[in-house]
Amino acid sequence: MTFSEAVQDVTSCAGVVATAIADRDGIPVQFWGEEAEIEEAVAEFSALLGEVLSANRELHLGELEQLHVVGSHRVVMVTMIAEDYYLVTIVERSGNPGRARFASRLAAHRLRGEFV
Repeated sequence: MTFSEAVQDVTSCAGVVATAIADRDGIPVQFWGEEAEIEEAVAEFSALLGEVLSANRELHLGELEQLHVVGSHRVVMVTMIAEDYYLVTIVERSGNPGRARFASRLAAHRLRGEFV
């Protein structure tokens, strides 16, 4: 299965602006959609993700699965694929963030074998 096939359900959700597979350093491995939007989101959220993972460890919450940042216009979802890789998805609030969240979890599960 190609990366594109694995995220097809995510990219076809209503309101999805862009999605990307990225590493913990904030470097997109592959992206779909608006390039400028996703590159900026990956760069910004990689730093936040590091802080959240650290807090998660300190609080003994278990492995982080997803992180959601909900704004008045857009929702950003970070879904962990493996320890060092994650999927970032940007969705318009007028779209279907719930379906995109579910599709992101399924895509991460499909991709896990490629990154472990």
